[in-house]
Amino acid sequence: MKSISKIFIQGLFAILPVVLTIAFIIWLVSTLETYLKQVILLVISEQSYWPGLGLLVGIVLIFALGLLIKAYLGQVIVNALNRLMERIPLVGAIYNAFNDMVKFLSPSGEKDLKQAVLLELQPGVEVIGFITSNDEAIGDRQGLVAVYVPLSYQIGGLTIFMPKDKCKELDMPASEAMKKVLTASMTQEKKN
Repeated sequence: MKSISKIFIQGLFAILPVVLTIAFIIWLVSTLETYLKQVILLVISEQSYWPGLGLLVGIVLIFALGLLIKAYLGQVIVNALNRLMERIPLVGAIYNAFNDMVKFLSPSGEKDLKQAVLLELQPGVEVIGFITSNDEAIGDRQGLVAVYVPLSYQIGGLTIFMPKDKCKELDMPASEAMKKVLTASMTQEKKN
């Protein structure tokens, strides 16, 4: 009986990431379609609407927003909206959390993680961290680096301020080091 449940659990864990990814994509597409359909029906008749039009309009709007943000005026508008959202009590805290997460997960987010490093906690015990800022000052201590040490399987971690010479630079991209930390180094390396 134990082997049957073990096989079932193995199958479940093998298919779960695929099912969750597909479910998330379906939810995202259907939500976009549902909300944009209502907006589109303000402009066109029900007979002219066809399934998928909301999704298509959503993709075009997101692309147009990306183009707008590249322009100076778009950046001014986005910065003004950011400042407005940050000023609203409670909403500001939620907005900042989402904004930080999106910035971190965005393709340009890795730029904030300047270098992957090893920190020795005690002889023979090291953790991976990421230098996020150089030349920090804490009180009268000058010339420190800020090192972010993420925790496995959760969004969170510690920021440690320490002398740069105590950080051993890793010869790997920050994204690869972050993957190692966040998955507790349990992902299999892809072999070419």
